[in-house]
Amino acid sequence: MTQYSETIDSIPDDILLHVICNPNEFAWSFLAMKIILTRLNLKINMHDRDKTVIQECCNELRNLLKKSANVPNSRNDLNLIISLIK
Repeated sequence: MTQYSETIDSIPDDILLHVICNPNEFAWSFLAMKIILTRLNLKINMHDRDKTVIQECCNELRNLLKKSANVPNSRNDLNLIISLIK
């Protein structure tokens, strides 16, 4: 679990922001991921991409990934996000 937590913490905010703002570019396996991305995208848009709100949303997405690290579909989605890091 610690390995996943460190991996999730190392994902840059710009990658998470891209995922949040463009959720339809990806085929998500985990239903909770689909739901949270929709909500976070709406929240960012409602606050005109305020930097504080963006940081909160990235942290919330990280928390979901950490809490669901033992769920196979969540791991699939985590691997997809990690593959975006160049």
